[in-house]
Amino acid sequence: MKDRSRGLSEFDISWYGGEPLLQVDRIQRLTERIKGVLNPECSYAASIVTNGYLLTPEVAAALAACDVKMAQVTLDGSRQDHDSRRILRNGQPTYDAILDNVSKVTHLLDISIRCNVDAHNIVGAGDLLDALEEKGLKNKVGFYLAPVDNINDTCPSDSSCFSMEAFSQEELDFYSHAVDRGFYVDLTVRFNPAICGAVCAGSFVVDPEGYLYKCWDEIGMRERSVGTLAEGPRMNAQLVQWLNYEPSDHECEECFAYPSCMGGCPNHALHGGSKQCVSQRYQVRQRMILTEKAQRLLSELDSAHV
Repeated sequence: MKDRSRGLSEFDISWYGGEPLLQVDRIQRLTERIKGVLNPECSYAASIVTNGYLLTPEVAAALAACDVKMAQVTLDGSRQDHDSRRILRNGQPTYDAILDNVSKVTHLLDISIRCNVDAHNIVGAGDLLDALEEKGLKNKVGFYLAPVDNINDTCPSDSSCFSMEAFSQEELDFYSHAVDRGFYVDLTVRFNPAICGAVCAGSFVVDPEGYLYKCWDEIGMRERSVGTLAEGPRMNAQLVQWLNYEPSDHECEECFAYPSCMGGCPNHALHGGSKQCVSQRYQVRQRMILTEKAQRLLSELDSAHV
């Protein structure tokens, strides 16, 4: 960091795992050391991806002291679905404990709940809205659906993972239901020139053994490593491939959604043999209408409170 931070104007770090809250003391030590070697003109920001089970007020306060501003908390659908998949070693459930933690730390961290869905648990995903209201979290935290991707053969069968077009309809139905219940959602399609960190020159993912990668989905695939913390990045074939990536698919260039997705996931394009469209390519008119409706309802709610 000391060698590479000269000339940097900003440095962002995302703590992830496994479960990073198992090592809060390490986050504290590394934060102090990293900030200690950055040049004085370089800004520092941090976020964390966590399952939320250990996100107590004490832990959240420690993270905030480390300049962690945002926490992404992951759930797997409804209480029933989540507790059938994400249990403790002794078999105990975790869903309510996670949301209880979230309800106690919203004054310390910006929380975004990522609800992972596939063809099996999507039916109960709407129960998340019940839980957010039950825990007093309505419009206090962000939330969104994320389709399970077939990384490392995650899906047990082809029917488990959604096509992006099928997911877009499920997503729209979910958010429509949320808006009807008074939840605020924003489905605005935005310009996204950077695509993702994997194709940005200064972005790296670090695995537990200090190997560097460009993409989160490549962790553990040692043949795709682009260096180590000890040696720094290596200008090998993998790194050159990422840095030379250009979305050049003709169909994509003709698509109205191209400025918001820039050809979709680069990892899919480079290693999956095909592009992966984003959900906003589908149902775009309905998404715009729904966002406008949510903004109008929020404005009416604000006026009622004045």
